[in-house]
This record gives sequence, C-alpha cells and structure tokens, in this order.
Amino acid sequence: MKNKMLKSINIWIIALGLLSVPLFFSCKEDVYSLGAAPTADQVSIEKIAGADANHWILKNKSTTTGIAYWDLGNGGKVSGNEVSVFYPDVDTYTIALTLVTNGGMATSSIVHSQTVADPKSGNLVKGGKLATPGDIAQWTIQRINNMDASVVFSGGWATIDNTPWTWGQVAIYQPIQVVAGQKYKVDLAFKTNGVTNGWFKVYACTSQPVQLTEYTGAILVGEIGIWGDWAVQGPPLSGLFSTINNPDSGLKSGGIVTFETSGTIWLEIQGGAQELNDGVSFTNISFRGVQ
Repeated sequence: MKNKMLKSINIWIIALGLLSVPLFFSCKEDVYSLGAAPTADQVSIEKIAGADANHWILKNKSTTTGIAYWDLGNGGKVSGNEVSVFYPDVDTYTIALTLVTNGGMATSSIVHSQTVADPKSGNLVKGGKLATPGDIAQWTIQRINNMDASVVFSGGWATIDNTPWTWGQVAIYQPIQVVAGQKYKVDLAFKTNGVTNGWFKVYACTSQPVQLTEYTGAILVGEIGIWGDWAVQGPPLSGLFSTINNPDSGLKSGGIVTFETSGTIWLEIQGGAQELNDGVSFTNISFRGVQ
C-alpha cells in the first residue's frame, strides 16, 4: 500500500530574460546591451527550515539588474528575488522565472526532485484539478437563472460562458464534510481576458444550492467583481484567487472559513455577466484544513 505520508514533488524551473522597450525617445540613438539571463546555478529552491513539509523558498541568485517575476505553476504569480511558496499536493509543477532586464533573451533549466512529508493540509475537494472525466463527475452544474449560460470543461479548466447581453449565470458545486470549529482555507487558480459587467464568487454554502436560484448565503469566501468593460478598461486577470485584486474584489477573512456545526457544506463557484466574452476560467480548486 502506498504510504500517503510521503509526497514526491518534481519541480522544473525555467529562467528567462526578456527584451524591454525603451520608454523615452531622443535624437540620439540609444544602445542597449544584452542582459544576462539566470543560469541553472543561479536559480534555487530550498526547503524552509523548521516549517511544515512542502514549504519552499524560490531564489533568483542572478546578479543581473532587473525585476524577477515568478509563475508558480499552480496558477500563482508573484514578484521578487526571493519568494516563499507552498505545494501541498503531489504533482509536477512547472515554475517559470522571468527576469526583465534592459535587453536580450536566453533560457536555462534545472530539475529539482524532493521527497517530503505531507502536512495536515489534505485537499478535501474531489476532482479539484478538473483534469479527467472522473474529476469533472464530482461536480454538479447549477443553472442560476433561465438565461443562456454554460460551463465548459477543457484542458483541466472550467470556463463559465454565456450568450452576449443575456446576464446568464451558472455555477458548479460539490458537498464537503467539515468539522465544527476547524479553520479551512479555500483557493483556486483563475483567469479571464475581460468581461462586460461581470462577477465571480465562491461560497461555502450551509444549504444545498437550488437550480434556478442564486445562492446568496452568509459564508461568502471571496469575490472578483469585474464591472465595466474589462475587455477594454482593464487588463486580463490571472493568478490565485487569494492574490487577485481589483477595486471590487476581496477575499473575505483571508479565504479562511469556520463552521458552527459539523456536517455537510457545499462549495459553490459561480459567475455571470451581461456578457462574458471569452469567459472566466478556473482550476486547481482547494479546500484545506489549516492550523
């Protein structure tokens, strides 16, 4: 029998520098030198000493002047030469470091493998990666109103879409067993290229969602309000749900929820808009006990 207390994580790190565009113009021609991209020995991943397993620090050790941007491979995006990350699930994460300098582009790569003990942070969501038919079967699609809206599962992502100008709304949900007084944290990876007058919410429902009814219960885990024509007025939004910010957004209580009684709750992810354009997409859904 497989020992579930040991997790093997394989992490690919890709480092690259990008060509930037001069912001000022003059009659004199400017000359830009080639910025050196980080090499394999200048990118490291180290376990945080004394921390629970699966907590790591990513370090950019390049001496090249620039700004370091990390794609964490789980939907998260952060900046900084030294960042802490948490990978609680067994998987292969592709972590990309982009070093923006004053010129040039080069690449290097390194493979890091490490076997670690699993902390008490098991994901209670079933099928959270939406990668297989079995994953998708764990979710129930809920139509929120009679307008045309759909959830399309493809490539490990769920995409909420609707017919333009219908205000179509739709959700997916699944039951989860919780313990009274235990703290839980909810998160997911999210992306959109922009919608017209839309919203995206995550609820921990204390009663089962009902077809053709919008759930508006008290436990709103978080929301991303995408009001206005974000296809024009705002940039694309992407990253972990817990880190996305725009004027109408907010993760309630840091994404931490507790319940007064033990039993079944329903994790619901819902969205809608006047027009969803290319839709809003999400994956890597997690609901974990935290200390």
